[in-house]
Amino acid sequence: MKKTFCITLALLFTLALSACGKADSPAPSVSGGASFDTPVVSGNDPSGTPVVSVPSSGGQPGPSPSSCTFDPALFGGKLQSCAYAGNGTLFVLADKLYLYDTGTSSVLATAEAPLRDFEAQAIDGGYVLSGMDDSGMMAYIYDSSLSLNTEIAVNELLQGDFVVGETGGVAASTDGKKLAFAAMGGLYLYDLESGKLTTLLDLAQNAGTASISISMLNGAAFAQDNSQIVFFGSGSSIPAADGEEDFSIYGSIAVDGSGLKLTKPSDYEMEEIQSSVSRLFFPQTFTQANGTLLWIDRAAGGANTLSFSASGEGKDGVYGSEQGNYVATAVLDGSLTVRVYDVATGELAATEVIENSDSTYFSRIPRIYLLDGSKTAVVVLGGSIDELDTLVSTFEFGA
Repeated sequence: MKKTFCITLALLFTLALSACGKADSPAPSVSGGASFDTPVVSGNDPSGTPVVSVPSSGGQPGPSPSSCTFDPALFGGKLQSCAYAGNGTLFVLADKLYLYDTGTSSVLATAEAPLRDFEAQAIDGGYVLSGMDDSGMMAYIYDSSLSLNTEIAVNELLQGDFVVGETGGVAASTDGKKLAFAAMGGLYLYDLESGKLTTLLDLAQNAGTASISISMLNGAAFAQDNSQIVFFGSGSSIPAADGEEDFSIYGSIAVDGSGLKLTKPSDYEMEEIQSSVSRLFFPQTFTQANGTLLWIDRAAGGANTLSFSASGEGKDGVYGSEQGNYVATAVLDGSLTVRVYDVATGELAATEVIENSDSTYFSRIPRIYLLDGSKTAVVVLGGSIDELDTLVSTFEFGA
């Protein structure tokens, strides 16, 4: 199936009002003989005022919705990116930060955007947003209405150590009581209630096991009901092997600093860690992508591998779903082909082709968000390219 976009006012409002996923009214089709050459722009609401609804009991959105509507008219300015906020809601970064409910197509809350790019993690009673600004890594803790509770300058807190990666360097426990930092010099645990910072791994003290020494840490996430921290990075063999370069590793350690485990995956170089509710995904470095994806069960801790349809698939982006039940890959070749896989079965759930007459949209990897409840993909193109209007497309996947 192929999708293209049109900037006409009629189509813009048709798309804004149409539902995706299992909505009551089917979205209009632009496949087959239809041909549209210019993009739908995610821009300003004509009224200038976003629609605001009241969150459900407890301030948090309700269960994951079985339908999805993505309405670009609710967001002012250029839509740049999104992030999972839990239960079918998304953070939308545009002229400000929006908390958007895809099930009801309404804005639950807004705040000034603290960062141009960020990671978001849902915690009990709120959210943790983290990312780089001019002074280094920052972490912002919000309540469910996007009121800012705490602002943490991470590199200042670490007193001489630095979190340098843009993704995965800050992890939050789901109860919102602890943060973990994967930094250049080690792995740290920060208790938000007491303000105590604990060093779990000190790379200057040759942290590692009997067979592997840790050289660098690139990302971390809490697992096993917040009792463990899973991390990835690079390491070297003990004893050192002649001519051997550092290799990718992943591992885990208990929050009390015990039970360190390290694994060297065979011929697999990890690029990042992606956290979902049930699984942790470790996409490969794009130059080494071989059509497989390593993932870890977040509750049980077991490691598994998902195989894609093509041997080089994954180099243009791998995207885990909100709950972790699905994974999407992007294939860029003058257009965008999105393939969605069921992680449990390994089966291909959907293939979607998105085209546009301006090939610039396909010169950078897209941003793809998979909502498990509605089985709907939201695809954002051009959000990071200032010279282009942002394209937003949605499609269903799975049975």
